[in-house]
This record gives sequence, structure tokens and C-alpha cells, in this order.
Amino acid sequence: MLLSAVPALASSWTVATKTGSTGEAQAQAPAAPTGVSDTCVSSSEREVTVTWNAVADAANYSVFKSTTLTGSYQSTATKVTGTSWTSGTLSVGTVYFKVEALVTTTWVSAESAATGETTLSTSSPECTQP
Repeated sequence: MLLSAVPALASSWTVATKTGSTGEAQAQAPAAPTGVSDTCVSSSEREVTVTWNAVADAANYSVFKSTTLTGSYQSTATKVTGTSWTSGTLSVGTVYFKVEALVTTTWVSAESAATGETTLSTSSPECTQP
């Protein structure tokens, strides 16, 4: 790659290049994670494991949750390095999850599709899915 600049027009400049794992230039953000799903850890606990397919060149992932399918999703886990994440004990109610892939803090994928509905309650079973 040949880069040139005219010093008379700028006193300083920064050139940032992102390369993928095979050395090629990364020209766009990574793809959104696919295959996102969630599973109750057990029916007697309000914990959920979220899994997804790996995204090429992703350094890590962020997991988001919401109480409604089309609602506002809040960050619940960042810098997840694998393709799964297990929550701690969740609040009672219905939850949905989405995942983003990150190559760097400026190379972020779109959010994945939402997981299916998971219902959490204080009575047995505490975690159910349709």
C-alpha cells in the first residue's frame, strides 16, 4: 500500500490501518454474529447461557439484554473472548439477548438478531423457554 501526503498542507497526520488475521486490509466492520441463542442453565436457577457463531477477526464480543424484543438493549457483558457467556442470577421477568463482535473499539459489528424469549420467575421452574 502506498501512502503519501503533502507536508506543506498539514503539520502532522495519523494513518491507521487495520489488518485481518491473514494480513489483508480490513475495509469494513465485522459481520454481525449469527446463530445467537440462549439456554437456561437449569430450570431451578435464573441463569442463562448465550452462545453464538464466531466472527472472523473478532477480538472479543459484547452481550446486550432487554426485557422486550424490540426495546432498548443494555450492555451486560463486554470483552467476552469466547463464543458463549453465562449470566449471573437474573431479575424476574422476560429477557432477550443480542451480541456484537469487536475487532477493535472502532471496528464493531451490527448487533445480532435477538435470541428467543426466556422467562424468569421466583417459582419453579425459575427459567423457562417456549
